Formats: sequence, C-alpha cells, structure tokens
Amino acid sequence: MSNVVAIAWYRYLKSLEKHPVKTKAISSAVIAGVSDMTAQKLVSNAPLNWRRTLAMALFGLIWGGPSNHYWQLFTNRLLKGRKDTASVLQKMILDNCVYSPIYNLLIMTYIAAVVEGRSSAFVKAKLQQDLPTLQMNSWKVWPIVSIVNYKYVPLKLRVLVVQLLAFFWSTFVILQSRSAAAVVPRLKAT
Repeated sequence: MSNVVAIAWYRYLKSLEKHPVKTKAISSAVIAGVSDMTAQKLVSNAPLNWRRTLAMALFGLIWGGPSNHYWQLFTNRLLKGRKDTASVLQKMILDNCVYSPIYNLLIMTYIAAVVEGRSSAFVKAKLQQDLPTLQMNSWKVWPIVSIVNYKYVPLKLRVLVVQLLAFFWSTFVILQSRSAAAVVPRLKAT
C-alpha cells in the first residue's frame, strides 16, 4: 500500500511540475466534489445528487484551483518569496482581507444560483444574511492556515495544502448554504 501512495505522490509532483494549473484545477475539482458528497451525506441519507456534486466539482475546476494557483504566485512575487515573520503576516492579511472575502462571496453565490438554482432575489437575501457570519467564521480558521502555509510549505504545494483544508471549509460552506435556504422562507426558491 505504501508503494501505491509513493507512486501516486511521485506522479502528482511530476504533473505539478509539467502542468501546475491543470493539476491544481483537477485536484481542486476532486476535493470540491468529495466535499459536496460529504455534505450531502451529513444532511440526508437520500441518494447522492450527482448533478450537484458535478456542479461543485466544476467550481473547483474553473475557480478553486486556478485562482488559488495565481493568488499564491501573486503573494509570493509581491513579497519576493520571503518567509520572515513580517512577510508571512502580510501574506496572511492579504489572504484574509482580499482573497477570502472574494472566494466566500463567489462560492455562496455559485451554490445558491448555479447549484441550487435559486432566484437572484433569494441569492441577494442569502448573501446579506449569511455572508457576514461566514466571513467571520473564515477569519477564525484561515489566518492560522495561511501562516503555516506561507511559513513552512513550499510554493508549489501551497495550493494542495489549502485544497485539503478547504475540504472541511467547503463542506461547512455547503452546509451553511443549505441551512440558509430554510432561514429565508419568504423568497421563492426558483
């Protein structure tokens, strides 16, 4: 079994060197899909909604992996790859004040509008109601992840670390998004 893991890891690293954006997009898609399946099973014992899972995987493929790849490059170039305490803290602040709010806004909008097919009025009300709480929760978790990632993880593996931890975060966001549908009863879920 350890040989299988070692071979898979070797192939992942080779793919990461040859096709970094593609590799990160695909791994993000897989993690987003598994995260959605996990959230579905936590909410219900009903059969999996594969359309929903594929839609979440598409988000990871198109946005999650590529945007995080370019964000990591941007922050690394901005602070010239430094890992001193001040630079790591600056990267963490950028992550949590710029990338995090954009990511949370986009994933909540995507889940409501694309995955669940909600109306624009519903999406707007849900964002107004739940986005501030989600962002506050994000600031309780992701600063620590950012600090560890920027201080100890090589640049080429930072997106993978974020993606693996995002499995739990995405599951939380999906569950939060589902609970929001019950809290905004006056709006039609069209």
